[in-house]
This record gives sequence, C-alpha cells and structure tokens, in this order.
Amino acid sequence: MHPEHLIQTLGLPGLVLGAVVEGDTVTFLGGVLAHRRLFPFEAVALAATLGGVIADNICFLIGRRAGQGALARRVLARPAARALHSRLTRHPEAAILGVRFLYGMKTVGAMMVGTTAIPWARFAAINAVAVLIWAHVLAALGYGAGAAIVAAFGHHELHIHLGVALLVFVLGAALLWPVIRWRRKRKDGGS
Repeated sequence: MHPEHLIQTLGLPGLVLGAVVEGDTVTFLGGVLAHRRLFPFEAVALAATLGGVIADNICFLIGRRAGQGALARRVLARPAARALHSRLTRHPEAAILGVRFLYGMKTVGAMMVGTTAIPWARFAAINAVAVLIWAHVLAALGYGAGAAIVAAFGHHELHIHLGVALLVFVLGAALLWPVIRWRRKRKDGGS
C-alpha cells in the first residue's frame, strides 16, 4: 500500500491511534505531513493531543489500580523507586508537566503518578495542558524538519520524505540520548 493511500484511508484517526501507541515519533511525522499539506497543522497537534491524553490516562489508571498490589509494593521498596515516588508525592503537578517531555518516561511517569494520592481529575486536567504543549512542540519540530528536508533535498515522493524525516528523528534522539544519560548520572551522583 502506498503511503499517500494509507494516510488518506486512516487520516487523523490514524494519527490519534498512532499517538496512543508511539506518541513522539507519530507526532513528529504528523508535523512532516502537515508541512506536506496533507493535514492542517492544528489538526495534527490536536489529534496527537487526544492520543497522548488517552494513553496517559490509561497509564495513570493502571498505576492507580496496580499501585496497590504486591508487585508495586516490592518495586516501590527499592531505594531509587522509593526516592522517585517520594518526589512525585511531594510535587505531583511538576511531575505531570515534566514527565511528558522526557522521552521514554511518559508511560512509567503516568503510572508512577497514579500510585500517588493526586485525584484523577486533577491529573487529567494538568496532563491535558502538558500534552497540548508537547503535541504542538513536537508537531512544529516535524513541520520544521519537513521544510528543512525540502530545502536540502528538494520535493520528493512522500515515502522518501517520511523516510528522511524518520532518519532525522532517530539521529536526533541518538545524539540526545548520551546527553540525557550524562545529566541523569550527574544528578544521581550529586544527590
């Protein structure tokens, strides 16, 4: 199936579902599609927001339910998990806002916040704001990458354009990962 046909078939509901499953990559590529004028930018950002909100609320509710079980108590008994949980308990709002922007931590973060006493409605409201900001930022990065790809390589078929954009996304994540690990080690060593 050709990418244009797949996009026309799935449309924005496909972006919502994709954002539930893998939000960062799908939202970034959604921004590239907005640059190609296959979707309006704001529609991409809102579809990604809806998908992110759904995913985060499911994870929060799993944390709320599973946080009472024996496995969760064993995990939370570990020193690192106990320290993180203590921070989340003291500052759940900051965690909700911040964890959305930490690649690979959205799911675990929402589950961990679910183990705290913060009410679900408060989580949902704060999380919706964080996801809305996140979706616009990531879609804008994708839009900018789409523009840069056209400027650097010219206008190509969609599958080539998306392939180059995906490569840019993966390389960017690969370059940022050592910096993130270094900062975590530095922070853990300084605590």
